[in-house]
Amino acid sequence: MQDARKNDRSLAWDVTRSVACAMVVMVHVCAIDFYAFGPLWAPSVVYDAMCRVAVPLFFMLSGALILRKDEPVLPFYRKRIPRLLMPLVFWTIVYVYLFGDRSIPPMQQLAHYLMLPFEHLWYLYTALGLYLAAPYIGRMFRASTDAEIRIFIALWLLVACVLNQISLFFAESWNPPDLWGAQFFSGFMGYFVLGAYLERCRPATSGIGRWTCALVFLASSSVIVLGTCLYSTHISEPNEFFFSYLTPLVAISSVAAYMFLTSITSLPARSITLVRLISDSSLGIYCLHPMLIWLYVKHWHLDDGLGLIWLRIPVIWSAIFVSTAALVYLARKLPPLRRIT
Repeated sequence: MQDARKNDRSLAWDVTRSVACAMVVMVHVCAIDFYAFGPLWAPSVVYDAMCRVAVPLFFMLSGALILRKDEPVLPFYRKRIPRLLMPLVFWTIVYVYLFGDRSIPPMQQLAHYLMLPFEHLWYLYTALGLYLAAPYIGRMFRASTDAEIRIFIALWLLVACVLNQISLFFAESWNPPDLWGAQFFSGFMGYFVLGAYLERCRPATSGIGRWTCALVFLASSSVIVLGTCLYSTHISEPNEFFFSYLTPLVAISSVAAYMFLTSITSLPARSITLVRLISDSSLGIYCLHPMLIWLYVKHWHLDDGLGLIWLRIPVIWSAIFVSTAALVYLARKLPPLRRIT
C-alpha cells in the first residue's frame, strides 16, 4: 500500500513538472507578439496569462520534494548543486557563442553572463540560490507547526506579492523588503515553502475540490488577462504589470494549478510513459527551446503562413515543444549529455 502511494505521488509530481515545462515554452512563444499591439497581441495575452504559473509550479514542486527531507548540508550540496551548475555553465557558453555580441571577446561575454544570466537562464541562478538556502529553510520548516508555516506564507504573500505589486504600480523605487529589512519574506522562497506545506497537508482535491481548483485557476487567470488588457490600453503600450510571478493573482493561480495537477494520480499507461519522458527531459527542454523559437520564428519565419490568429500561437508552440522534447530525448541517450539536459 505504501509503495502504491509513493507511485501515485511520483506520477502527480511528474504531471506537474511536465505541464509546467510545456507552459514555460508557451510563455516564451507568447513573448514574440506581446511587446507590440497587433492582431496577435490579444491571443498572446490570453495564452501567456494561462501559463504564468509555470515557474511557480517548478519552485513549489522543488520545495515539496526537498524541504520535507532531513539531509546533511554537505551531502545535499554535493548531490544537487552540480546538477544546476553544469547545465548553467554549458548553456551559457552555447548561447553566448550563438547569440553573443561578436564585437566583444567571447571570454569577456562569458564572464559577463555567468554573473548576469542570459535571458531565460535566470531560472537556474534563482534555483541555485534557493538550493543553497534549502537545507536551513528545510530545518525551520520541519520544526514549525502548520499554524506557524501559515503565518510565514501570509507574511510572504504580503511582502513579496501584495506590496511588490503596489510598489510596481505607485513607485518602482519603493522596495518594502529592503525598507523594512524583510528580505526573508521576499523572493521565490515563499513558493518553495508553499509547495512543501501543501505536500505536508495534502488537502483533498478530488471531486468537487479538484474542479474548484480549476475554477479558481481560470478565474484568477481571467483577471490577469483583463487587468493586462485594460492597463496596457490605458498607458498605450503593452505592459507586464500583472504577469509578474510575485503578484497576488499569479500566486493564487499557482496554488490552484498545483493542487489540481498534484491530484492527478492515475493516467492511461501510454500517457504515463509520455508524461515521465517529458518530466525527465524538463531541464533540457527549458534550456534548449529558446534556440528553436529563434530558428523557427526569427530565422525560418515558419509562422508567416499560418492563418487563424487564435490558432497561430498554439501551432507554433506545438511545433517547438515537440521538436525540443524529441531532441532532448535523443540527447539523453548519450550519458555525457544527460548531465546537461
